[in-house]
Amino acid sequence: MKVIIDQVRDYNLEELKEFFKNFLKECEFFLKSKSILLKPNLLQASPPEKAITTHPVFIEACIIAVKELNPECSIYIGDSPGANFINYEIVLKTTGIMDAAKKYNVEIVKFEKYAPKKINDFIITSFVDKVDCILNLAKLKTHSLTGLTLCVKNLFGLVPGTNKVGYHKKYPDSSKLAENIYQIYEIVKDKTLSFLDGILAHEGEGPSRGKPVKLGIVGASVHAEALDMVITNVLGFPVDFCKTNLVLLRKGINLQDVEIEGKIDNIPKIRVPISTKVVFLPNWFKRWFAEHISVKPEIDKNSCIKCFLCYKSCPVNAINKIDGFFLEIDKDKCIECFCCYEVCESDAINLKRSLLHKVIAK
Repeated sequence: MKVIIDQVRDYNLEELKEFFKNFLKECEFFLKSKSILLKPNLLQASPPEKAITTHPVFIEACIIAVKELNPECSIYIGDSPGANFINYEIVLKTTGIMDAAKKYNVEIVKFEKYAPKKINDFIITSFVDKVDCILNLAKLKTHSLTGLTLCVKNLFGLVPGTNKVGYHKKYPDSSKLAENIYQIYEIVKDKTLSFLDGILAHEGEGPSRGKPVKLGIVGASVHAEALDMVITNVLGFPVDFCKTNLVLLRKGINLQDVEIEGKIDNIPKIRVPISTKVVFLPNWFKRWFAEHISVKPEIDKNSCIKCFLCYKSCPVNAINKIDGFFLEIDKDKCIECFCCYEVCESDAINLKRSLLHKVIAK
C-alpha cells in the first residue's frame, strides 16, 4: 500500500491541480473511466472558512485535473449530508460547491433520488453503480465519536438520507460503528481513489463545532485506509485514535506495511473533542460508574432556531418536542452518539460533562 503526502501553504489552484494530476496520471482505471463521481464532505451549510466541508478550491482543482487527463469522461458531484439532505441546495450554495460545479459544467447529483442499494446489511445509494470511478475528497477533521473523520469515514456519505441514523441506533458503540463504516468502504474500494484536504483542517469539537486550524496537509492513495493510518500518525496520535483504523489493526496491518512518499514536518498538536478524552480506569470500575462518567448533549434554548435537524437525526428518538415547539433531550434515552450535535447549524447544542468525567478524563 502506497500513500502520497505533501505540505502546501494555502488553496493555490494551480499547485493543487498538479497534485491531483501527478497522482491520477498513474491510475490506469481512472484514465479508462467514462463516468466519475467526486464525493466531497458536505456535512452542512457552512462557508469554506469554517473548515467543516471540503474546500471548493480543492474540488475545483480536482475537476480541472480530471478534465485535462480524461476529457471525454462525465463528471458528477454528490454527497448525502445526513438529516440535512432536504436542504441540499442550500448546502451546495453555502459551501461554494454549486459555483464550482456550474463553472465547469459538472452535474450535481442527489443520492436520495436514486433507489437505495442493499448489500448484505448495508444500504448505499445505487448511483455508485452508474460510475466507473469514485474520487473520494475527504476533509481532515476531529470527530466526537470516531476520533477523526478522514477518507474511510467520508464514504459514510454514500448512505442516503436518514439511513445513517439507523447505523447509529444499531451500533451505539463508536468502535462498532466505525467497523461498519469500514465495511461500507470495502463495498466501493475497488473503484475508489482517495484524497484528503487538510490544508485548513478542523480541530476541537469536530466534525462541525470545532475551530479551523491551518495544517497545510494534502494526501492521496488508492487505499483510503492506509492514508488514514498515515495521517493519524502524522498528527501525533496513536493509530487507533481514529476508530476506522481498528479494522486494519485487527488484521495485523500497521504503518510498517505502508510505503510513504513525501514528508510533513512541524504539524501543531490539534485539540480533540472532549468526548474522546481517555478515562484511565480499570474496566470493572468503568462499568460500575458508567452512568456517572458521561458526556451528554444539551440544547441551549436561547440559541436554538427550531430547525428540528437534531430532532430528525436522533436514532433513538431521545429528543422530545415540548408543546410542539421547544426541544428537550431525554438523558435516559440518549446513547451519546452526538448525531444532534453534529448536524446543528446554530451552535445550539452543547456537550455537558459529568463531574466524574471532568475529574478523571485526560
